[in-house]
Amino acid sequence: METKFQPTNETPLAALSIGQFKELLNLMIKPLPIQLSPTKDDFPDTFGKIICSELTGYAVNTINKMICERKIPFYKKNAKVIFKRDEILNWLLSNRVKTTEEYIEEKDCELNDRWRK
Repeated sequence: METKFQPTNETPLAALSIGQFKELLNLMIKPLPIQLSPTKDDFPDTFGKIICSELTGYAVNTINKMICERKIPFYKKNAKVIFKRDEILNWLLSNRVKTTEEYIEEKDCELNDRWRK
């Protein structure tokens, strides 16, 4: 008959088997449920600063600063600031950086055009 492991304050940690150590850890630590990050479809079509912060990854203070500097697309009715999901996603993707291969190909084409003239 197997008895359940019951550690005491006098039980030396080094004397525990791996199974006993795992059981002890499971008693002490409850696993947190896995939370998947929201996808772009999980966000509503229009939202405020907090959800905009979650969607973009910027802090709310940074969102406020970008609003003041008019660097982010937004709508304002009285004191309420509203963002549209599609506009924010387009804004996030607006400044694409070329890969090294694309840049080299573009410069090669420019150089070839100069030689042909």
